[in-house]
Amino acid sequence: MRHTTIRALGAAAALALAVPVCAQETGTPVFSAPVRAFSHHELGLSLSAPEGSDLGLEGFYGFASGRNDFGLRVGAVDTGEGSDLVLGGHFRTRVVTHSQDFPLDAALTVGLGAAFYDGDTVVRTPIGLSLGRRFDSRSSGMSFVPYLHPVLIPRFSDGDSGLDFALGLGVDIRLTRHFDLRASGSVGDLEGFAVSLAWVQ
Repeated sequence: MRHTTIRALGAAAALALAVPVCAQETGTPVFSAPVRAFSHHELGLSLSAPEGSDLGLEGFYGFASGRNDFGLRVGAVDTGEGSDLVLGGHFRTRVVTHSQDFPLDAALTVGLGAAFYDGDTVVRTPIGLSLGRRFDSRSSGMSFVPYLHPVLIPRFSDGDSGLDFALGLGVDIRLTRHFDLRASGSVGDLEGFAVSLAWVQ
């Protein structure tokens, strides 16, 4: 099991290093836990404060397919000089399940997104590895998933293309059977924080 875990982590890290990336897919500091909160689908809203912007507002929808899940995001980011339309999608797959040999769950994440402003378009293709684990509170019925999510982020645009890195830190909190509260922040080339509320099924 230990060799399988090391190989899986090594393959995920090699893939992340092989492909260029720039922040999360829409350029907002919303990150993903390695354990999904829904069995079938989710619907929610994210509020964020990315560095250099006043406020981001995004709606999102996700759906499950076996051990994988897919998500779509759409919204706007207020830069203080106007609002950028943002649109993106992501894919997440579990690559490691916690065991006695390795105490964390791990998931590979891949995204694709774009921001549109002033006649220009910025495309982002983040690739990351999310590490964390779910903890259940028997007394309250709530659960918590603290996680660490390093992400490589290439961005492509006519004016400025490059490769960025962000280290996301977050916690997903299961409030009730159908509602999740999620908080995340990041350091590196993408800084800021975000709060999301999701209805899960």
